[in-house]
This record gives sequence, structure tokens and C-alpha cells, in this order.
Amino acid sequence: MAPEISRRSAISAGAASALLIPRLPAYAQPPESLEQRAMAMDPPVFLLETAVPPQLEGRGLSVSGEVAVCGARSLRWEHGSREVITVRAPLRWRPDPYRLGDDQAWQGLVDAFCVWIHTAEPVDDVVRFEFGRGARTDAWFEFRLGYTGWRTAWVRYAYDMRGRPHPGMDTLRIIAPRRPGVLHLDQLMLNVPLRPDAPCRDYQLPGIAPEGDEYDNQHWQALFLFDHLLKTKNPDRSPPTSGEIAGLRTLRTRYLREYLITPVTVDVPALTAQVNALLGRPVHAYQAQIYPAEIAAELRAFVNPVTLRAVTDLMRTIALAHEASPAGREELAKLYTALLLHLREQGWTKGSCQGTIHHLGYDVRGYYDSAYLMRAALREAGLLEKVREDLDWLTGLGRMWRGFGFRMARGSMMDIYNTTVRGMLATILLRDTDAEQIAYLRRLRDWLDATLRPTDGIQDGLKVDGSAFHHVGFFPDYVRDGFTGLAPLVYVLHGTPFALGDQAYGWLKKALLAQRVYAGKSHWPISCSGRNPSGLTGLSVVPFQWLAQIDDEIGAAFLRLLPAVPTPQQKAIADRLAARGVKAEPAPTGNWAFNYAALAVQRREEWQVSVRGHNRYLWSTEIYVGANWYGRYNTYGQIQVLHRGSNFDSGYAPNGYDWNRRPGATTIHQPLDALKGDLTGAIEEMLLTDSRFAGAHTIDGRDGMFAMELREHPKYAGSHRARASVFLFGDRIVAIGTGIANDDAVHETETTLFQTTRTGSVLVDGTAVPWGHEAPELSPSWLLDDKGLGYYVAPGQRVALTRVTQDSRHHATEAPTSGDFSTAWIRHGAAPRGGRYEYAMVVGATAERMAAFAADMADAARAPYTVHRADDTAHIVTDRETGITGYAVFQGFSGADGPVQAVDTPSMVLTRADGETLTLAVCDPDLRLYSGIDPDQYERGRYVGHYSPWSRPWLDDPSHPHLLRVALAGRWRADGIQPCRVRATGARTVVEFKTVHGLPIQVRLRR
Repeated sequence: MAPEISRRSAISAGAASALLIPRLPAYAQPPESLEQRAMAMDPPVFLLETAVPPQLEGRGLSVSGEVAVCGARSLRWEHGSREVITVRAPLRWRPDPYRLGDDQAWQGLVDAFCVWIHTAEPVDDVVRFEFGRGARTDAWFEFRLGYTGWRTAWVRYAYDMRGRPHPGMDTLRIIAPRRPGVLHLDQLMLNVPLRPDAPCRDYQLPGIAPEGDEYDNQHWQALFLFDHLLKTKNPDRSPPTSGEIAGLRTLRTRYLREYLITPVTVDVPALTAQVNALLGRPVHAYQAQIYPAEIAAELRAFVNPVTLRAVTDLMRTIALAHEASPAGREELAKLYTALLLHLREQGWTKGSCQGTIHHLGYDVRGYYDSAYLMRAALREAGLLEKVREDLDWLTGLGRMWRGFGFRMARGSMMDIYNTTVRGMLATILLRDTDAEQIAYLRRLRDWLDATLRPTDGIQDGLKVDGSAFHHVGFFPDYVRDGFTGLAPLVYVLHGTPFALGDQAYGWLKKALLAQRVYAGKSHWPISCSGRNPSGLTGLSVVPFQWLAQIDDEIGAAFLRLLPAVPTPQQKAIADRLAARGVKAEPAPTGNWAFNYAALAVQRREEWQVSVRGHNRYLWSTEIYVGANWYGRYNTYGQIQVLHRGSNFDSGYAPNGYDWNRRPGATTIHQPLDALKGDLTGAIEEMLLTDSRFAGAHTIDGRDGMFAMELREHPKYAGSHRARASVFLFGDRIVAIGTGIANDDAVHETETTLFQTTRTGSVLVDGTAVPWGHEAPELSPSWLLDDKGLGYYVAPGQRVALTRVTQDSRHHATEAPTSGDFSTAWIRHGAAPRGGRYEYAMVVGATAERMAAFAADMADAARAPYTVHRADDTAHIVTDRETGITGYAVFQGFSGADGPVQAVDTPSMVLTRADGETLTLAVCDPDLRLYSGIDPDQYERGRYVGHYSPWSRPWLDDPSHPHLLRVALAGRWRADGIQPCRVRATGARTVVEFKTVHGLPIQVRLRR
């Protein structure tokens, strides 16, 4: 007898949804041990492959090879009216803490029932599933049968069934519909742990998972709601104008000739072989998420599904071949139709969510892009209307009528742009008449315009400062992909009555051009990499490529971003731009403050410096199972210089990287086991601090600063504190830290100067440091790394330097890695109190320049910069070359020397005097999405930060204006019309600013 296996799985099973299903070898039947072990689980899992299990009682039961989704056979049930299958086995249901709409990050797993059901003909009736104790029914649900093919039921006991489940349940009754007939059942799982946000309601189970309509994933999970809206709402069907008819013809030509059609090699025999290899196999996207962890790998191998994406990508390839090869069209149309019919038989059709339909858009893009190409063949086969209905469902076309008056209305907008908008246009263009297409295009235009308005709070979408959100935070990877999907459609629609409005296009353009600012040459800084610190992620030239054809400013950016070996299409666009006089832009130069990302960017020529933080609105990093395990310190004030092209050329490499030592960040250096994210009871980690103060500021759009009050989350080292500022003056960066403290008496606290891959010599006060050297106690005046970055270290600080092979772990797999690095850091010791640091960086330095810099710093009359104040109240620094003074004000203060005498709000202030005029720039980086405290995050007055951003009631609240006052020495007036109020009293002037969105405000004053 096979040993009993527990039904409970590790939390990692909840992350199975993040994995694509590989193609694995099939078994003719399950290995006996697998089927036995599955039935021996508690409760059992029935694969229904070799025999009717003894736990099942009923008439007309047999194992049949007619149809199957799990192996080669399924349970055939030739039933009479209301006949019953009785399954006798302990169901092992037990309550869990999840409640409908719980915080997404902390929802854990819940108990669920799963089964596949096949019917050869639609029946206007239901199969009823009753769960109870012997003859007593505790809970039940009904599964509608108005379909043909396979469908799936994923039903959560405590949330989707009627009645009330009981821990003692030991019986399942499956009750047939009234009309006698034949059903097939497969892969019957009495109780498996499941992410509660996985199930989606559909035609078969319209009453389950209602909260899915409100989740951030509602863009896929709410297909049933969108379908209802599509049936009950109507677009503007007023008669088309001549301009609309002409515009429709133009966009259809563009859509077909410039967007859909791409070169393809036509090889009908090879395509036939590929189709034959896929037919007959189950088609899955995330359907393996339901598999119990104990047998999941073997069960995937046994089921041997093909991925939905593989099928739809092949459909697109066939459609392109069909367009390119008139001689092969008949055979290619048959291949396409065969795949389409197989998809529909497998349940990828109108009204079906297949248990879960998570991330649908990523897997069906090939279907969207192939349907219009195949429209004539589909019409001839009598399938065009069905395909259009399927696409209406799969794209959630009715979403255009939902509006944006609910919390997650903007959820995952970048996913929609990337994957779904193309399908919405496709299904609109499959409608029968010009008038109908025009009616829906009007609605699509208005809806797209609305989606591109800046969003309030931390909702996904575009922000007023040019940053953009996904997963309720700044996430450039998804923004890049969203724009890559959206830009071709913007191009297709441009110049027609269905084009984006000027405001919507303006916001899109601002966010797209911002990407080429916060990217280096192409790569994102590591602090902007989300959960993928590989160093490889960055912007895409594709959205620039499409929009360059309609916008010369984007065209100039496109020409600069062209790859060394452009595609023929890119070269053709570049030639057209050159013909109309568009030239490549110079690399962006200046300083930018993106305070919806707590990000400062300084650029000159081809180099970039970025500084990134986090606060009580913006999560510090995103950690998943198998992604960014050691990312805790990613936004702790990390300073990164991208000055030699890529992340790797500039000194970063993930292999061997010490994830504790982020340049510029003040951290507690922990063993990797302690640093690793703890996802116990969670499916992801996106922590919020209780600090309001972190962000960036700029003056003249050319220089700037960053400041942050660092408070580590209490989940880890909650006592860890620091106040940090970074002043960005030309090619000089001044970094100051004060108030460094924590209670960790075991591990050292450090501020990292650099951690760079070994490529050359490192100098300390002019002396080369040999490879293999480890120096834990240095007091250098300056260092020069092997990438041309110089570091002046103020006197009185303990510096450590190593040039060794470092051992680490892969950020995703945890596999051991190693790499050669030169690393330097300032030591604050264990459990510091009042720790501090001061250093300056010089981009593109030489030994001679660093020696001169250090010598000048020893003479107050020649010092490149002067620190006027560095305590827990404020950091005040003046740069000699620019004449700019920067103030990082951590708490309101008065009594300062210089032009700024008092500031009433934690903020950043930059000044520059020019004779009788004063340029004054202020920034309150606090987004002020709520006032006071978030009481849910506190217990007995202490911040615990249990909740993630997903559940916060202020998620969609707007930034609230604030009145910030700066008192200046002397009498000043506004130089013309300025965005401030100036009041001079005696020998002092108070300047008032209305701040909002963390946006800098700059004014010019005259004595």
C-alpha cells in the first residue's frame, strides 16, 4: 500500500502561477506509483486513468479513452436523470484566515475543489456538487453545462460554495442533470491549497470569486463582468461621417500592412508537423497552479500540456504564412482551423475561464494578431462570428464601459497596453459593417484617452512627473512593455478621427521620453530594476520606433537609441526621418526629480547618476518566490553611476555580488540567509516604511539633490535608522549621513562607497592596491576605482577595502555564485548610535584630480564644497563651482546662516545667488496621500507595517496640497509673476509655496 501523503503544501506552491509549463515527455498512462500516491493522498487526488477508484460509487461509470485532459483516459459517466456519484473520502477542510478582498500580499492559501468536466453537446442544466458528512450536506455548488468540450471548476470551499463547510466532511455527491446523457470527468481533486485570488467566475460558475472584479488583476479576472457590460451597453451608433469612413480605411490599411504583416518563411510541411505535435494535447496557461506540490512536477509531466502561448504563437505564424503564400492558403487555412477548433474544445472560448485565467493576455497575443489575417478563411469555414465572440470575451471588450470609479480601476494598466489593447482593436475590426466598427472605435478612443490620464495615489498608470506605475509602484520593466504594446496601436490610429486626444498623447509622450532619462544608455539602474536585478533590463527602442513616425521629438530620441545593427524597418524609418531633417538628439543633460519614484537622476553627456529611496507610500522592493530574494536594500539611498554604457561596463555584475553592499546605501551587513526575504504566510513582499521623507529635488533643471529619512521595516531590523542626503553638482556628488543607529550588536553597519567588478587598478591616496588585498582599517583621503570614479573621504572615518573573489547566491535560484570585485565601505560598527559619514564622488576622475580635490578640501578657501551643517535636523552644503547651496531639511528649523534662515516643513531647498537676484527652488517630497498615520499599520502606538500597498485605503487618494514657508534673510520681492507668495517684514522675507505631487517649484527673487 502506498504511503499516505499530506494534502498541505508549502507556501511556494502558491507561486506556481508564476511559472510557464514546459513541454515534458508524456506517459501512455500514469506510472503506477504516481496514480497510487495521488489516491493515497489525504484527501485523495483521482487521475481517473486506469480504473474507477474504489472510493467512487455510482451507475454507468467506466474509464474511457474517448476524451481526456489528464493522460489518455477519463471517467465516462453514462447517467440517468439526477443519478449520483458518491465519493467517500475525508475532505480535510479546515478554516483559514483569508477574507474576501484581503491584502493581496498576505492572503496565503485556501482550500479548494477542482474537477474537469466534458460534454459533447450543450445542456441547459447543471451538475450539482454536494459536500458533507455522510447523508448530510454542508456545502454545495452547481456547475452549468451549456457548452461543448472541456471546462474546469475551481471552487473555494469557504468562499464560493453555498452552505457552510465543516471540518468533518467525508462525502462528495455529484448529481447529474435531469436529462440522461454522457459526461466525462477528469483530474478530480477533493481538496487542494490554492491562492485565493486565482479562481475566476464564468458562464459555468457565475457566482464564484466576486472579489476578483476588484483585484488589480481584474483586467483578466473580470471577464464575466465585462461580458455583461458588452451585452447591456451600446456604443455611439450615430451615422458615420465621411471623415470617419476615410479614417477607418486608413487605419485598416496601416493595421494590416504596417502592423500585422511581417516577413515569414513559408514551410507548409514544417508547420503541419508542428500542428500535429500539438493537437490532442491539453492546452494550459496556469492550470497547473491547482496541482498539489507533493506531486506537481510528476503530474505536469504526465499531463504533458502544450502552453496556450505556443498554440497562439503558431496560429500567428500560420496566419502570416497564409498571407504570404497564395499557393498554400488552402492547406494553411486547414492547419489554422484545426488549431482553432482544438483551442475551443479545450475550453479557450467565450464564457470560459478555465479555473483561472490569470495573465491571459500574455498567452493569446498570437491569437489576437492572427484573427484579422485569417478573416476570409474563417468566414468561409463558418467560424468568423464564433471567433469574434471568443475575442470579445478574451479581450474583455466590455471593459470600455466599466469606467474608473472603483479602487483598482487602473490596476495593471501596463499589462492591458502590452497584451490586450491589440486584441480589442482586432475584435472591433472583425465586425461586419463599417458603421459597427466605427461605433466601437469611437468608444475605444475615448476609453484609451481616459486610461492615459495621470492617476491619483499609487494606482497603476502614468504619473504627473513622468514616472509610471505597475504593481502599485514604479516599475519600468512593465512600463516599457506596456508602451511597446501600445505604441503600434497609437500609430495605427493616428491622423484619424479615432486617434488619441492631444492631452492623452502628451502624457504618453512625457512618460516615454522620461524612460530615456532614467535609463542609462539603455539599461535601468539596478535600483529601478524591480524584482529583476540581473543588470540586463532596460528600455526598448520599439515604442520610440513606432511613434517616431508621427513625432519628430520622439524621432530624434529614436535616432539616438538606434541599435548598432538596426532592423530593415528601423533603418527605413531612420532614412525617412533624415529626409525630413530630423537629427539624433544629444544625450539628455540635466537633473530630474521623479518623486513618485523617490528617484533623482543627474546626466551629463553619456553618463548618468541615479539615487533612489522609498517611503510610506512607495514600496522599497518587490520580492517573489524565485525573484529578488536578496533585494531588501535596493532603495536604501543607492547611488549608481552608469558611465560606461551598460550596467556591466560600469562595474555591476550579479554573480558574486554582495547584496548587502549597495553603493551609497547604509545597511546592516547580514549573512545571506538572514538577508533573504521571508515570505512565510505571504505570496510576495512589498514593504512600506513609516517614513514620509524620501525624494529628489532639482534647480534650473541642471543640478539637484536627494534626501531620505531611512527607517527599516520592523519585519527585519526595525531599529535601523539614518538620515541621508546626496547633492548632485555637475560631475560631483556629495553624500552625507547622520543619525545612523540600530540595535544589532552582532552585525556591522556600513555605508558602501563602491562594489565594482575587477577590471584594473584601484588607488588609495595614489597607491595601487594589489589583487587579493583585504584592508579592514583604512583612513584614506581619497580612492579611485578602476572605472574612473573618485571618492574623497572626509577625515575621521574608518574605511574597509577588499579586492577579492566574492561568494554569493543567485538572486532568483539561490544557486552559489562568485565573482571578482573591488569593494570599499565606511564602517559604523555594531549597534551604532549617532553614526555619520561624509564623502564626495567625482565622475570621470583621475589620480591627479583626486589628489588635487583632497588637497583643496583641506583649505576652506579652495574647498570644492563646504558642509555648513550635518545633524539630524538638516544637512546644508554649498558647491563652490556652481554657487548652489542645498538644504536637506529633515525637520522644520530656524536660525541657519546664509540666505535661508528657516523652513517650516521637512523638505529640500536649493538656492543660487546671482548679484541682486536669488533663484530659490523648494520641494516637499511627501506625496501627502493621507495625513496623520495609517492606523491599520500600528499596534499600541508602534509601527508594525503588516499591510502591503495593495490593501491601503489611500491607494487611490490624490496628493494633497501643502503650504510650505521659507524665511530668507533680507528683503526680497518676486521678480515678475512667480508661483509663490512673498511677504517682507523688517529684515526678513517669508516666501510661501503651494506644493503638491512632490514636484519641485522654482522662483526668481530680487532684492
